[in-house]
Amino acid sequence: LLYFCYWAYDIRLYPVKDFGPIIHEFDPWFNYRAAQYLADNGLTRFFQWYDYMSWYPLGRPVGTTIYPGMQMTSVAIWHVLKGISPQTFKIPKYVLRWLGIPKDTKEIAGFQIPEWLQKLEVPFGGKRTIAPMSVNDVCVYTSAWFGSVATVFLALLAVEISGSWNVGVIAGAMFSIMPAHIMRSVAGEYDNECVAVAAICSTFFFYLRSLRSPGAWPVGVLAGLSYAYMVAAWGGFIF
Repeated sequence: LLYFCYWAYDIRLYPVKDFGPIIHEFDPWFNYRAAQYLADNGLTRFFQWYDYMSWYPLGRPVGTTIYPGMQMTSVAIWHVLKGISPQTFKIPKYVLRWLGIPKDTKEIAGFQIPEWLQKLEVPFGGKRTIAPMSVNDVCVYTSAWFGSVATVFLALLAVEISGSWNVGVIAGAMFSIMPAHIMRSVAGEYDNECVAVAAICSTFFFYLRSLRSPGAWPVGVLAGLSYAYMVAAWGGFIF
């Protein structure tokens, strides 16, 4: 399952491999602007923000016309990474062999290492320093991260339904490369569905898990929280 989660992440990075960490398409650009505004000005001003660059010529009252769960998630991740001092770690040789990465390369699985991993002390395969990411980079990678999260919860959901880990692994493998999901969770496709699909899968999993026995009712609380998160992130919940 971890193997397929890795490839779910890797396959969603193909735009980064070709073009670097950039936001693409129309809605993702507004979502990124909203995330940057939230990071710069805080939550209170974000909900009071009247954006004159949207819905021209009238403008847009962003606070009452947006589902901010995705932006809040990205900015929270950005704050966590910003609060972590640069860390140096060593990549074991067996991990490099497993991923097929030569020791002296500056690429991972065929794509250039992101800018936030470029502060090297020695060639890849030895020590490496991770610095905090920009809001742009967090937004670019959020969809790919949540593509892997959705794969995990879909696999757990299949295990809960079937009672078989083999079924869960197969379901996770199929979901990790499903074109319809990749289309909405590829890196740079910073749109609400990339987070919402993971929230939907987690909601269904927690709900079914809470029905397993009377003593499992606390898991129902997680189902409710997961559903509330999905509602905050995506207007499609009304369907």
